Amino acid sequence: DRDPHLAYTAYKRAWGSCDAALVDVTNRNGLFRLQARYLVERQSPELWELVLQSDNKHRRNVIDQVVSTALPECSNADEVSATVKAFISADLPNELIELLEKIVLHKSADFSKNKNLQNLLILTAIKADKSR
Repeated sequence: DRDPHLAYTAYKRAWGSCDAALVDVTNRNGLFRLQARYLVERQSPELWELVLQSDNKHRRNVIDQVVSTALPECSNADEVSATVKAFISADLPNELIELLEKIVLHKSADFSKNKNLQNLLILTAIKADKSR
């Protein structure tokens, strides 16, 4: 058995060529925070699609870590944009609202003043819950 943190580090350094192995080792060892950070940094639509598939039993754990840790730590607008696009592509409106609320309403960084993200939050909320 290899050290999962060491395996993660090696796969991360491969930057793209070992994505499936990185996802597998982080899933098997409950390293969802590391996986979430990698997903946000990597900005790969294909990798996001793999992880956000409805049949992925670890999807909720990863989403929770993206929302609670990876994105709030992020200061790169491209990473935020890629993450938002991934949630839209995966048709996850409620999770997208959760994510947008965290970065627009609760974060003190630059994104709280971003009108595009504010508007996206409002539009997504309207589409997801017609009663609001």
